[in-house]
Amino acid sequence: MRINVTFRQIERSDELREYIEEKLKKLNKYADGPIDVNVILSSEKFRQVAEVIVSGDGMRAAAKEEQDDIRAAIDLVSDKIEKQLKKYREKLISRRGMQQDITSSTIDEDDESNMSVIKTEKMDSKPMSLEEAVEQFTMTDRSFMAFRNAETNDINVLYWRRDGELGLIEP
Repeated sequence: MRINVTFRQIERSDELREYIEEKLKKLNKYADGPIDVNVILSSEKFRQVAEVIVSGDGMRAAAKEEQDDIRAAIDLVSDKIEKQLKKYREKLISRRGMQQDITSSTIDEDDESNMSVIKTEKMDSKPMSLEEAVEQFTMTDRSFMAFRNAETNDINVLYWRRDGELGLIEP
């Protein structure tokens, strides 16, 4: 984890930098890979502002807090960032769990041409619009959904992308 601290209209302080590093060290447990943490500390009249931007490992989180004391602002903004990363991590783990539940086929190590289907699932192929399919898909906890597009009469597939957005596969 790389922490960059920027001081704006505040005197640079190694003690404050160490305090920030200590508070943000706990964010490392929410990332699998390297992350960058940018901290911007500023002073505007009587307000002390702490802003934190975390990026890397496919995630991005940002929070800003204003207080009379800079340490209080740092404490509050670190709690906000931790909540965001915890929520992101839980969402990611639940999606990974769904993907691991779906096993479609296995390849026999002795004979790669011998492929067996483990689970077969029937689906209704009533035509529906893309909007209907998205609405129905978001109500389920599946990682993908196949449907017949009413406009083109082709089979389309909706799926959850790694960035948390919906993807559509059209033939």
